[in-house]
Amino acid sequence: MSAPFVTTPDEVVAEMLALAGTGRDDYVIDLGSGDGRIVIAAARRFGARGLGVDLDAKLVALSRENARGAGVAERAEFRVQDALRTDLSRASVVTIYLLPQLINELQPRVLDGMQPGARVVTHAFYMQGWKPDAVRKVRLSQRHASQGDESTIYLWIVPAKARGEWRAEDWHLRIHQNFQEIEVEGGIGGRPLVVRNAKLRGMAIEFSGEGFAFSGRVNGERIAGEMTRAGASVPMTFKRR
Repeated sequence: MSAPFVTTPDEVVAEMLALAGTGRDDYVIDLGSGDGRIVIAAARRFGARGLGVDLDAKLVALSRENARGAGVAERAEFRVQDALRTDLSRASVVTIYLLPQLINELQPRVLDGMQPGARVVTHAFYMQGWKPDAVRKVRLSQRHASQGDESTIYLWIVPAKARGEWRAEDWHLRIHQNFQEIEVEGGIGGRPLVVRNAKLRGMAIEFSGEGFAFSGRVNGERIAGEMTRAGASVPMTFKRR
């Protein structure tokens, strides 16, 4: 499905990339890249590499010309391609300024096709049902014909798949997950475990309760980190049951 081309103000481009924490090690994919300004800014201002995809061949040609003019053609690639058919597995940052229907169709591809910890930033529209990790208002220096005086951008960090049963020695965990929001319950040595704080951010996971605190990373079938009890920390690895 094609969408009308509406430019993203330069202030918004900069804030989208900054909110995602874009840096030299990132690979940015812009879905519906228009004149290429987001990928070009990622390369020129943040040192990243990137790919812009758009269904409009004329805009893709313009983007390539703009990248050459900005001196970043070797780091900014553009293709005539459907956003809904784009492989996102390589991206550490995905930027989107598309209509809500397209964004909602992209959501499963983001969750299943991107690595945990990757960041997604949308402009103006958001993914329904998935609470953003951050929301930022951008006041525009000049009124935009389509957006007025202010734009809103949204950030999501792709969460690891932590839901399920986990065991480590005499510890037993049951993790309930709704996107990045988690609840942890379980037991230790047959006694109930009361968890008051639990957080998941990308692959990083933390949970704590009276007398204990765990900090680690979810990596496939393992959660590895450190458990702190009575002032002492020891390595601990939970395995998925």
